[in-house]
Parts: sequence; C-alpha cells; structure tokens
Amino acid sequence: MPENSFKNFFSFKLLLFLLLLIFIWFGLQLVRLTYKRHELNKEINNLKSEVERLEKSSGDLSQLMNYFNSADFLEREAKEKLNLKKEGENVVVVPEAAIVQRINQESQTDSAKAEDKEEKKEEDGNPVKWWKYFFGK
Repeated sequence: MPENSFKNFFSFKLLLFLLLLIFIWFGLQLVRLTYKRHELNKEINNLKSEVERLEKSSGDLSQLMNYFNSADFLEREAKEKLNLKKEGENVVVVPEAAIVQRINQESQTDSAKAEDKEEKKEEDGNPVKWWKYFFGK
C-alpha cells in the first residue's frame, strides 16, 4: 500500500507539473498573440493615417489640375508667356532697368536725408537740445 500511495503521489506531481507546463505554454502563446495584435493595430492606424494624407494630397492635386484647365489660368499664361492681350485691353510695359534706377535714386535720397538728420543732431549743442526738448521744434 505504501508503494501505491507513492505512485499516486508521484503521478499526481507529474500530472501537476505537466499541467503547469501546458498552462505556461498557453500563457506565452497568449502574450505573443496579444503583442502581434497590438503591432498589427499600430500598423493599421499608420496605414489609415497615410491613406488620409494621400487622399488629401489627391484632392489638392485634383484642385490644381482643375485650376490648370480653367480659362483664368490659360489667360494668365497667355499674357505672361506669350505677351497676348484681350481685345480693348491696354498694356503698359515698364522696363526693368528703369525700375532699378528709380529704386537706387530713392535709396540714395533716403540715405542722404538720414545723413543730414544725423549731422543736424550732432551740430546742436546741449542747451539747444534742452530747448527743443521742453518747447518743441
């Protein structure tokens, strides 16, 4: 009888050990599948955001194509690149050299005015500056 109880005890421990191994194996499989599911959900969300971005880009491109096919764009390009004009429209051409020269003249007069103001400020003595401060110019 003691031998029979020993076999029962040993077989019970062996069975318990095997059940524990099976339980651990199922647990590991569950963790692995949960991790894979999490990774797949993350990938799905990334792909959804990329689809939204591409749809927005596609919409922008279709709007741009519609603009390029519009009469306004064709008219603008004809005016700028082919120097065409509408009937009854007057065109004024301003040469670039004239614009550059005018800007240079304006900048020279502005710098000359600034230099005159600086010289005038330097010429005023301390009493004159106080007089201007209290009574204005």
